Amino acid sequence: MSLRRSRNRLQTRRKFLKTTAAAIAGATLFDVEKLFAITSHVRLDVGPLTAASPDLVSYAKAIKAMQALPVADPLSWAYQAAIHGTTLSGSHVAWNTCQHGTIFFWSWHRMYLYWFERIIRKMSGNPNFALPYWNYESAGERNLPAPFRNSASSLYTVNRGVGWNAGTASLPSSAVATSGFMPTIPYYPAQSGCEGTPHATVHVTIGSWMGVISTAAQDPIFYLHHANIDRLWNLWLKQGGGRSDPLTDNTWKTTKWTFFDESGKEVHMTSCDVLRAAEQLDYVYQKEGKQATEYCPKVLPFPIWEVEAIQPLPAIKLPPGPDPVPFRVDISQFAQRLSAVRADQKQELALQLTGVEADRQPNVYWEVYVAPPGAEPNPESESWIGNVALFGHGIHDEHQHGEFQPAEFSFPIARALDAAAAKNAKEIQLTFVPRGALISAADAAQAERNESTLTVGKAEIVSRRLTTRQP
Repeated sequence: MSLRRSRNRLQTRRKFLKTTAAAIAGATLFDVEKLFAITSHVRLDVGPLTAASPDLVSYAKAIKAMQALPVADPLSWAYQAAIHGTTLSGSHVAWNTCQHGTIFFWSWHRMYLYWFERIIRKMSGNPNFALPYWNYESAGERNLPAPFRNSASSLYTVNRGVGWNAGTASLPSSAVATSGFMPTIPYYPAQSGCEGTPHATVHVTIGSWMGVISTAAQDPIFYLHHANIDRLWNLWLKQGGGRSDPLTDNTWKTTKWTFFDESGKEVHMTSCDVLRAAEQLDYVYQKEGKQATEYCPKVLPFPIWEVEAIQPLPAIKLPPGPDPVPFRVDISQFAQRLSAVRADQKQELALQLTGVEADRQPNVYWEVYVAPPGAEPNPESESWIGNVALFGHGIHDEHQHGEFQPAEFSFPIARALDAAAAKNAKEIQLTFVPRGALISAADAAQAERNESTLTVGKAEIVSRRLTTRQP
């Protein structure tokens, strides 16, 4: 049976159950959906899809219809984008409420996509629509998907960086790597790692509208990018090994966020409503397998890191320009302490950067390397430890939702230090290499250049030990 026919059968069964459940006293539509959760929507990998694929046809049709609505209509394209962020004047319910650099990054964006997806179903007339995801970790999907490059389609916008609409720009492998956060067990550090790479790196690499928090959601590819970030949350959690949503954090569990349903009615949601996408929200991702199941009433010990500083590093300031910026660090006097941490299986070494700020959107991200002096930067080597990517928080002239917040990053460095020790290095070189999209030689003259000054308030090598917070 085809995937589309399976969807139709499940949709019919789901409608029957809704009708049957309507008699339950006091049950809202959303309550009934959770009670009779049957997953009838499968979010597909956009890679194999074409402009004629039903989900992309429906998406383009809905966008066109939404763009024709007045800005003040909650179902309009402008209003939905403004919920994430906007440069439009005026104030409307839920505008500029996106969560970046906060404890709600994963859960808020899941809620946002869920209600957006329901609106697309309504506006397209296709009740089976499911939002595709952009699987850019696959080497064959690093270019912008072809249907989004067709200027005759509503999936297209001219507001993208150089080469993206021509199909000549692509995402570097370091921009889409998930190896930085997937091994991390505590929830908030894992979420923060994912928010940096691949989330922020993809945003700034595409640039233009996507590169700025206040315009990003106007680009139709935004929602496929965030569908993939949502999928990665599921994949991180299902690894097990102590990974858990922050069920001991009452603020995370009970804070209510405002969105709009497909009729334009104001609705409210908390993180507890979106723990299990299949059961609570009626969607799964293609080839995802069974999702991890967690419940807010069930409170388990929550894994966290205890952090201890080992070695402060020199002040870090990255000026405008394209050249890699190296910093030399003498590690000889700390060698014994570093070795002790390496020998303790309950601890790990990390480079911690806090108070990270830029005076404007850099339009690049920085690959970060820890290596012996003179080593050539290579994102496939053990010396690459992660990326510094700013999107929203940490940028002084960016449209802010509230007060300015500096960014922070934490990268495991044991593998890089082991490689340096194997070469008997007494020093390490900390190098920041600015990166943008991979583009053709013909487009190189138009490529984005880093025009910002980035400063790091505090940089240090730390040890972090996994422990638990009791409920």
